[in-house]
Amino acid sequence: MDKSYLSNFFKGIVPAVVVLIILLFIIASPLVIVPSGYVGVKLTLGKAEKDELLPGLHFIVPYVQKVIKMSVRTHSYDLRGQRAIEALSKDGLTIRIELTVLYKIKPDKAAEIFVEYGLEYEDKIIKPVIRSAVRDVIAMLDSSQVYQERDLIRQKLVEKVSKELDKRFIILDEILVRDIKLPPKVVEAIEQKRRAFEEMQKMKFVVEREKLEAERKRVEAKGIADANRIIAGSLTREYLQWKFIENIKSYAEGDNNTVILLPYDTNLAPIINIPNIRKK
Repeated sequence: MDKSYLSNFFKGIVPAVVVLIILLFIIASPLVIVPSGYVGVKLTLGKAEKDELLPGLHFIVPYVQKVIKMSVRTHSYDLRGQRAIEALSKDGLTIRIELTVLYKIKPDKAAEIFVEYGLEYEDKIIKPVIRSAVRDVIAMLDSSQVYQERDLIRQKLVEKVSKELDKRFIILDEILVRDIKLPPKVVEAIEQKRRAFEEMQKMKFVVEREKLEAERKRVEAKGIADANRIIAGSLTREYLQWKFIENIKSYAEGDNNTVILLPYDTNLAPIINIPNIRKK
């Protein structure tokens, strides 16, 4: 084959190949942007690199590398409706609980989470951990406790779940207990017991109040009796006569009194029943 022909061939094909490579390079985009609230897991020929990519612009080799973006924001995972959890209480009753889990992944562990669980880590981590914790906590409580101690249940769930999720590089923010359902007959029995207890407490209060009122009246009566004895011991005929005259004088000086009738005996003493007080 003529060397000039080969030379001309390569001169024509090489630029075309270069242009094609450049086009493919541009189409594949060697630049990747990781947005705020995310970290990037770089895969080189399918293998995840240990160091996560922080938010910003990053360069990769097209067709050799790619970036998986994983959110590090707080996520909400609902276990409600058909996904609600059923557990047996200590006394063997079925309890149905609906709740919401708020969590986020550790930014510096995103690559390990991806390698271990993939992008479906919610169903592989959150769901089984929560179900196990709920069943363990409910199994320690009677149905009446489950009905009345919602805060206690939430507290125990937070303690257990946070430890288990931390082992899997996930941070628990909060667990929200949406609803706790017991069999209707059990709820009615608990309500009757509660109403009976409240009525008993009310009766105790009434009895105690009546005792206090009776004591108050006794003390009041004793005080009045003591006061009467003191007053009776201090009354004299002269004092009563003087007091009577003072009262008559005030009546006489009033605007509406023109005639005043004064009952008196031959000694000009007011006719009133004055006890015979012996002078000691």
